[in-house]
Amino acid sequence: MNKNKFWNQLVIFVISLLAIVTVREYFSYQLIEKGIDSYQIHTFLSIGANLFLILLSYFLIKKNGLTKIAGLKGTKLEKVHLLIFPLFFLVLLNVFLMDDINTDFLIPNILVLIIFSISIGFAEELSIRGFLQSHLIHHFGKTKNNIILSVLASALFFGVLHLLNFDKGIYGELSQVCFATFVGIMFGFLLVITKRIYPLIIIHAIVDFVAKLDAAGIPIKEKIRQSMSVENSVYIVLLAIPCLIYGVFLMKSYKLT
Repeated sequence: MNKNKFWNQLVIFVISLLAIVTVREYFSYQLIEKGIDSYQIHTFLSIGANLFLILLSYFLIKKNGLTKIAGLKGTKLEKVHLLIFPLFFLVLLNVFLMDDINTDFLIPNILVLIIFSISIGFAEELSIRGFLQSHLIHHFGKTKNNIILSVLASALFFGVLHLLNFDKGIYGELSQVCFATFVGIMFGFLLVITKRIYPLIIIHAIVDFVAKLDAAGIPIKEKIRQSMSVENSVYIVLLAIPCLIYGVFLMKSYKLT
């Protein structure tokens, strides 16, 4: 790929992604300022932002000829058994971390949560693994070292993105960066090895559904959490370490092609 084209596409992606997130946060803030903190309204705002990110990512994947590397088409699903651990571990982990569920809030909003979770799965996987990681691999080459660097770089970017909300305090945000980065490393190598992105989208959606189940229907002001303590932040990072270990296992045990 032409070097200038590579950087141009990368800059377009980053600026567009940041713009989508910034606009989403701006409108969310404006709604809160006007006293509108409905779960459904704010969730549909996030779904709308995710749809823009999905369209952007798919456009860039197609434009740069990344559909095969991104696992959208032209490949068959391989080593499906490797997907069992991330699905069950992340679901069980989020069940363990879940707060009490208020069914009065939950039941009327379950469909909204399902749609939201699906939109997150598509948006985050198509953008980070589908475009960014594939774009890096396509440019730098498919040697094992270059694939590893591409996976690590995209995973770190995925982790740093979680700083944008900044609603958990400095320690809480750093723990979220570590958690997301560890998961990103695992998912990144899974895409390279299994060669299909759709299973990762499904797993991501299921995990987000479970993770957000205890907050479904709760007004946005009540969802804003207090700053996380150092102890809890370290605890979250420790719980995410198996994802990092599994990612390293995938990296060392399988031929990355």
